[in-house]
Amino acid sequence: MSKILVIEDEVSVLEAIEAYLKKDGYEVKCATRGYKGLELFDAETFDLVILDLMLPDISGEEICAKIREKSSAYVFMLTAKSSLDERIKGLEIGADEYLVKPFSPRELMARVNALFRRLNEPVANPNSL
Repeated sequence: MSKILVIEDEVSVLEAIEAYLKKDGYEVKCATRGYKGLELFDAETFDLVILDLMLPDISGEEICAKIREKSSAYVFMLTAKSSLDERIKGLEIGADEYLVKPFSPRELMARVNALFRRLNEPVANPNSL
């Protein structure tokens, strides 16, 4: 079972994401504050972090940088920051996905499921193609 950490300060958004992830069989831990999310991340191993960028105590960009210092876990940035420059910056600092709010929980789930499908597929031998 894949383990996902969700760091989101909007409780209604957090609860919706958590419900969708659990419905699809993922193990989920949640934090409404960035430092609490980092504490959870340091205490356990996660395959994916879904990360809001605009948190009240520390920016999501800082959290992503701290995660990248010690882990290659996948990071989905989830934010209202929607300009092209902000999306590019998010990807450049280490995010693997960037989804702009408001978003469809179904789209988020499709992206999460696609990621885990790819991670669980055997790598093709380029010589056999």
